[in-house]
Amino acid sequence: MASSLNNTQSNDETQPLLEADVLHINKPLDLSAKEEDVLRSYTSKCDRRLLLYICIGYATDSLNKMALSNAKIAGLSADLGLHGYDINLALGVYYLGSFIFQLPSNLVLKSVKPTYWLCGSMFAWSLVTLLTAFVASARQLAVCRFLFGAVQAGYLTGSLYYISYWYPRDLVRQRMGFFFASAGLGGICIGPLCALLTSVEAFGLRPWQNIFLFVGSLSLVWSLLGLRMLEDYPDTATFVTAAERQLIARLMARQNTVASTRSISLRQAGMAMRDAKIWLWTLIDFCANGATQVNGMFGPTLIASQGYSTQTAQLLTALTNFMAFSGMASIAYIARYARGSSTAIAISNVITIAGFLLALLAPGGNAIARLAALFLFSFASPQPAAHGPAWEMANQQGSTKPAMAAAITSAFGGLGPLATAFVYRDTDSPAFVLGHSVCLSMTVLCLLSAALLRWILALENDRRDRMPLDISGLTSEQIQDLADNHPDFRYKL
Repeated sequence: MASSLNNTQSNDETQPLLEADVLHINKPLDLSAKEEDVLRSYTSKCDRRLLLYICIGYATDSLNKMALSNAKIAGLSADLGLHGYDINLALGVYYLGSFIFQLPSNLVLKSVKPTYWLCGSMFAWSLVTLLTAFVASARQLAVCRFLFGAVQAGYLTGSLYYISYWYPRDLVRQRMGFFFASAGLGGICIGPLCALLTSVEAFGLRPWQNIFLFVGSLSLVWSLLGLRMLEDYPDTATFVTAAERQLIARLMARQNTVASTRSISLRQAGMAMRDAKIWLWTLIDFCANGATQVNGMFGPTLIASQGYSTQTAQLLTALTNFMAFSGMASIAYIARYARGSSTAIAISNVITIAGFLLALLAPGGNAIARLAALFLFSFASPQPAAHGPAWEMANQQGSTKPAMAAAITSAFGGLGPLATAFVYRDTDSPAFVLGHSVCLSMTVLCLLSAALLRWILALENDRRDRMPLDISGLTSEQIQDLADNHPDFRYKL
């Protein structure tokens, strides 16, 4: 029977959840044609306002992260006297800072309004990027990059968690696809932008300083706009109607992801820490991120090593980042036609493996073949780094477990690029055999981990089909704390 809305409700108070919605978690909520229209109106408003903001925010994050690799070939190394592993250390400590502060930041997210947290994180990393323009030594550069990783730590997982409680479960994957694709959009812009900034010397500033000052200022302005654009929770949103708030509240109650009604659940936090599936998603993310960040950290260096000038290399990174953007923008559609995220991860892993093999086996050190390899793995390698978190968040429930899962995966999975940062050495130019070999191995491990996780999820779904559990004796709070262990929950493959 179709559910009904209180269409006479005209005030802006949050509608109370029906007890049936809590007691029937994971049971489908049949919608009438009118309610389908209400849901479409709600999601359209969220897309135009909330999703647009956090996507552009993630694009500016990409600009800030890639600023260092472009500044390196724009005179930074020479001006600061960098040598040996100095630049690798500066690249790597960013991920160390992100790792250390990832889990605490996501626990804080449950206690701080999301609007303040996401905008505050962006504001803080913008200030650090601006400060980086005035470093005078390798040590100062490393400190700034560590601080950048620390203050930026909560934005990615905070955004994923934010998406997961604004949208019904079936709509999450596509929105996360758009979110991750926005990083590629930032990458497309950074190359031509840096090529332009490299040609400018004003106010006694060096070209590499212009890069940090511009991208830092850009994200700073956007962080301030967020205070007007973002809102915290669906059930308190002012830009949707009362009918839309009531419907989304009931839908989210059915999938057990109402974020604003409960405090941190220590039980769910413990469940996340003990969940082997989350650690497999983390391993997938670790391996995927290691290969994904090659283009972001070393793309300009890899291109310049083939004999191209600084400005030409920066311009060519627009093409590699366009490939990355294209791959990321297509993940929702690839997952749909592949009938699951695990199959989509396998497809992208196979293409990435082909790219690294081409880079390693390029005949006679052929520069064109190496560029083709860079384009190939730039297109495919970011996809598992997006499919994995989207797959994971679509398989989480509860008030706390999704945030914990996102924090664990992002923190430990984010260490993948820390290994990559030290295997692409200037002394290995132009072949970079060590770096490509390590990333090839990580991609193979990513493929095997995804296959194992799919098998485990399929077994669990089958077990629940064959041996249903009776939870009629549990209270509504106990039912909510079951999270994805609820007997009616089925994992998406």
